[in-house]
Amino acid sequence: MVRIDLDDEKAEILREVLASYLSGLRMEIAYTPKKEFREFLKKRLDLLEKFLQDLEKELCAGGREIINIDRLRNVDILQGLSDWELRIVAQFFQEETLPGGTTLCVEGEKADRLFILEEGAVSLRLQRGEAYDIHTPWKIVGWSFLVPPNRYTASAVTLAPSKLLVIKSPDFYYLIHKEPRIGVKIMANLAQVVASRLSQFRSRT
Repeated sequence: MVRIDLDDEKAEILREVLASYLSGLRMEIAYTPKKEFREFLKKRLDLLEKFLQDLEKELCAGGREIINIDRLRNVDILQGLSDWELRIVAQFFQEETLPGGTTLCVEGEKADRLFILEEGAVSLRLQRGEAYDIHTPWKIVGWSFLVPPNRYTASAVTLAPSKLLVIKSPDFYYLIHKEPRIGVKIMANLAQVVASRLSQFRSRT
């Protein structure tokens, strides 16, 4: 057994490196055609996920805040998920605190991240001139991340200092392939969110 002593700063950097590597590894598994190699990668993924979970437990015990499922209960696309399902979803989110005037995404660009507004405000802007501001917590930004052709249908800019929860596309698609029941619930909720957003945009034109 190899023991390495890490202070909190080094442990956090290691956690970030592992989380980033696991995102790429999940994508590689999804697109690997050879069964034997895919099984090898899955074993490595399981081992590293367990290591990451242990590392996060240690960080949490040392005072680092882990995404609590209570922060996800009111998210519009996560309605109807059980506590067990929310715990699975929570491990794939990261928190970001951004100043006002920060561009989250640009209309027409590849949609690779989904944002959940926790605090602050975000403006959704279309190239043709319309704008829609979101001030309500737990609303999603960048829903086109979830549907083909996976390009943002609007730009999004923070209007004030904002705290957001963020999930990357490899993590999300790994999640819904690993837990298809969760994926079905999320996509059903998404349909309602999109319909509501389109209705609000039309009412402003």
